[in-house]
Amino acid sequence: MFFVLVITVVFVFISIYFFFRAEKLQRQLISQQRESLATRKENKLLVESITLVATREQEFSKAKLQRLKAYAKANDDEQLLLHTELISPLINNYSIVFRECLKGKGRLKSVSQKCFANQDSSAYKKFVALIVTSDKKLKRYWSSDNLNGFLFLVDALLTIDEGNSSRPIKDKKSNCHS
Repeated sequence: MFFVLVITVVFVFISIYFFFRAEKLQRQLISQQRESLATRKENKLLVESITLVATREQEFSKAKLQRLKAYAKANDDEQLLLHTELISPLINNYSIVFRECLKGKGRLKSVSQKCFANQDSSAYKKFVALIVTSDKKLKRYWSSDNLNGFLFLVDALLTIDEGNSSRPIKDKKSNCHS
C-alpha cells in the first residue's frame, strides 16, 4: 500500500512539474509567434519601401535621360546622343537591375548583359567599352558589381560635364546639366 501511495505522489509531482513546464513553453511559443508576426510585417514594409525607392529612382533616371537627350539634340552634340543611346537599355531596365542587385553581389554585369541583349547584339560590348575607356570612378563602380556600384554608375552616367559633355563629372557637381 505504501508503495502505491509513493508512486501516486511521485506521479502527481511529475504531472504538476510537466504541467507548469508545458505552460512555460506555451507562453514562449506565443511570444515567438508574436515576434515572428512583427518581423514579417516589418519585412513586408521594408520590401514595399525598397520597391517604392526603386520605382522612384527609375522614374528620376528616365527623366534625367530624357533631359540629357533633349540637351544633346538642342546643342547638336552627336557624341552625347551616342552616349545616351548606349546607356538607354540600362536606364530603361533600371528596376530589373535594381532587384537583381538586391539579391547579392555579382549580379550587375550579368543582368545588364541580358538587358542589352534585347536591344542589339553588340550594344553590351559598346557599353562595356564606354565604361572601360571612361573615368576611373566609372570603372570602379562597374567592377564593384553590386547595388551600390549600380546606383553610383547610373548617377555618373547621367551626369555631364560642361567642358566635355559626354564624359561623366569628376566631383564637380556645380557644373552639371541634367
